[in-house]
Amino acid sequence: MHIKLFLVPFVIILGILFGNNDTKSNRRLYIFICSAVLLFVAAMRSPEWTAYSYGIDTMAYKDFFEASFDMDWDEFWASVYGRYVGLNDESDVGFLGLVRVISLFTHDFALYSLIADLIFFIPFGILLYRFCDRAIQIMFAFVFYIALLQVFFLGGGRQMFAIGFDLMALLATFDRKKTMTIVFALIAIIIHFSALLFIVPLLLIWFGVNAKTLKSLHRLSLLLFPLVYAFPNQVIVFMGDTIGMERYANYGKAAIVGGANTFIFLIFLLSLFCYIVIKRDDLTRNNILRMFYVMAPLMTFFAPLIRSNGSMIRISLYYHLFLSVLVPYAIDCMGVRWDRRFMYIMVIGGLAFLTMLNSGAKYYFYWQV
Repeated sequence: MHIKLFLVPFVIILGILFGNNDTKSNRRLYIFICSAVLLFVAAMRSPEWTAYSYGIDTMAYKDFFEASFDMDWDEFWASVYGRYVGLNDESDVGFLGLVRVISLFTHDFALYSLIADLIFFIPFGILLYRFCDRAIQIMFAFVFYIALLQVFFLGGGRQMFAIGFDLMALLATFDRKKTMTIVFALIAIIIHFSALLFIVPLLLIWFGVNAKTLKSLHRLSLLLFPLVYAFPNQVIVFMGDTIGMERYANYGKAAIVGGANTFIFLIFLLSLFCYIVIKRDDLTRNNILRMFYVMAPLMTFFAPLIRSNGSMIRISLYYHLFLSVLVPYAIDCMGVRWDRRFMYIMVIGGLAFLTMLNSGAKYYFYWQV
């Protein structure tokens, strides 16, 4: 079946039911049910199907997981030495170690995927529970996930682990827990080096970037958007060379693949919407809004890199993930002359329609292929 044709109505209908009695306990139950269903869909997919339909490296991760069964720990520590002491190995040894630990408890790839997805869905659910105070906001977040994020998380790759730990680092930053912020951020980086990009918003949030600076950064990123869209490879090569990672710089040395324009310009329009309706005074008054708004200029700048190569979604994903929370905040910042509930219905309805119109490849569970 086309799984999105089930998931989108499921999330919306369930949100309407819980929204009729919009209590904190009902919102918690709504998040738990939707997260459980999306977790099951992500973990129980067929690796062969995701590899064939979306070109995701799921089969490579499955082979990597199975190869870890017989890996000697001396081999792991040799990789750690080569990566951080000898500097002759660019592999993400944190991912290697995490997979090896999970393989001690199970040799089943579906169960491994379930554990991997939990590392993302638990902090994501906590984020929604803490910072969404109405069921309709949670509804938008889950529809946004299905529309723009689910394909990536079906892959079950190493960056999913990294994003999960980055979410934990963000929650720790919100709570001003410096040690936990550093620990979770470092774990994310050693699992997937691209998680180094998430240090930028963590630092901006920790040191309390002011509203004026944030609006200026967002305006600059919007102005730079056409330039990055036109020259994505040059930006990628510069970033790879700056951090001394040739394998990342090589993405920018290949020909521009193109495509993904619908995705890129949807991110741009949502970013522009947030820029227009969220005023400097809103950011000054609302500390939580200001912390999420930090992601806006970053996602606006990095989203066009996907034009170079679809793999570059791994960069903007660290930031556009938070549109799931930021857009509802933006709707709430609209003036009183706007019917905010109507705006929620329009935004959710439009996103749901586009998602179901392009429902993607037929979904297969792992036992079907």
